[in-house]
Amino acid sequence: MLICGAGIVFGVTVAVGLQVLPGPHTETDFLVVGSAATLLSLGVVFGVLIGTWVKSPELFFKRRQAQAREDQEKPDSDNLK
Repeated sequence: MLICGAGIVFGVTVAVGLQVLPGPHTETDFLVVGSAATLLSLGVVFGVLIGTWVKSPELFFKRRQAQAREDQEKPDSDNLK
């Protein structure tokens, strides 16, 4: 399903890119359209993978656990040791 989605995005991007660029098409035109289609397809693949593989709301950082009550009640001089 993931490969199908990337393939569809690639095909649509190539079709739209070739329609937008004026003809006659040169090798450089095909290179540019293919590069843009590849970029978008890989963006879809990585976006779907990150969205399905990592379901945690803490994707880029991890929250610290709260310290025990005993540590919070000690004077500052004891916490520095």
